[in-house]
Amino acid sequence: KNATIVTAMADRDQAIKNVIYSAFGNSGQKCSATSLLILEKEIYADENFKRQLVDAAQSFKVGSAWDFAHKMGALIRPPSHDLERALTTLEPGESWALKPECRHDNPHMWTPGIKYGVQPGAYTHNTEFFGPLLGIMAAENLEHAIELVNMTGFGLTSGIESLDEREQARWKEGIKAGNLYVNRGTTGAITLRQPFGGMGKSALGPAIKAGGPNYVSQFMDFSETGLPEIDSVAREHDLLHAVLTWRRKLLWGGFASQGADIEKTIRAVKSYLYHAGAEFERAKDYFHLRGQDNLHRYRSLGVIVVRLHPADSLFDVLARVAAARIAGSVCIVSIPADLDNDVTGFLYRVEARDFLRGAIIRRQSDEALCASMRIVDRIRYAAPDRAPALVLAAAARRGFYIARAPVLMEGRIELIHYYQNQSICDTYHRYGNLGDRNLP
Repeated sequence: KNATIVTAMADRDQAIKNVIYSAFGNSGQKCSATSLLILEKEIYADENFKRQLVDAAQSFKVGSAWDFAHKMGALIRPPSHDLERALTTLEPGESWALKPECRHDNPHMWTPGIKYGVQPGAYTHNTEFFGPLLGIMAAENLEHAIELVNMTGFGLTSGIESLDEREQARWKEGIKAGNLYVNRGTTGAITLRQPFGGMGKSALGPAIKAGGPNYVSQFMDFSETGLPEIDSVAREHDLLHAVLTWRRKLLWGGFASQGADIEKTIRAVKSYLYHAGAEFERAKDYFHLRGQDNLHRYRSLGVIVVRLHPADSLFDVLARVAAARIAGSVCIVSIPADLDNDVTGFLYRVEARDFLRGAIIRRQSDEALCASMRIVDRIRYAAPDRAPALVLAAAARRGFYIARAPVLMEGRIELIHYYQNQSICDTYHRYGNLGDRNLP
């Protein structure tokens, strides 16, 4: 359910061109097709904009793909269920700016449809259609428009039409979607240039983007045969200070029984900090095209649950907590209600407070953990065999991803579990003029 926002600061002619192609190219059946158009109130009230939009959509002539005069071909099947309802009925408050029609006595051939007056939370607002239908909503301002986009729960692609860099920056920070497009259409992602994949209900499994630098990792099993190469970091962090303090206490036996786990945690924290700075906290453009930025960046997942198991080592727990905190997520350390051992005892010691700063320690049954899937973003177990069938079944019903790969010291691999990938394609030139980018 992809949305494009058009603000009062947009090039209106360009916005119409991009929206019409995104909505009705491929007969609106691409998974990245724009199906919602959210107009700032000034644009929504502009009758000239509405007239131009409708006129452009009417120019998409429908018919056989063998006739090059046609810009829209057949649907893959006659409309049914949600799409049929969307093409033939209006909800309260809606009106047809352009009513779709079945053409050539062929149930596969439908002309573009445009609905004005779509209401927040309505059927057209929140339902996927995958066909040549564009629903149009009014927004008070950019903040309201972003709220309307995020309300759908979907997050595959999203676009904005605005020439104001301040609006673009606010939109990039607020929108919850995997592929973001600035002043261009929302379809036509290219491998590596715009790695493809979504967030929210538009994500599957770990949501590692197809065509991105991490894609192959989800088809691999990693194991560590030695320590990470990284053994120094350029920045201070309270996590590193805490484990180095524990190492000094080893000299007089304070943590003697956990010595090996603490040494592994020290190396892990150093590796996590290094790779967070070198990879996960930096936006990268692999192409450097003149006139268009194509950035791949990582976003914090939000709330991560580190779920303990009787077989977890102290390293298994501390490394996951460290990764979640370094990634900027809210970390919940979830302990089974009946689990009491040396590891859980360590977490309640005074010395662990700095390391666990900001983390929430919670005693939970498996049933309570399942219920929490409504409000958390990921659950991280320390090994594939430690997630019980009850939890896996609940996750399957919700489409909720549980990370179960072995915990690694190597930050470049381990940190993948704690971030979302996001692609930003920003067409910054104006009809070939590079503006400030052309200055020496």
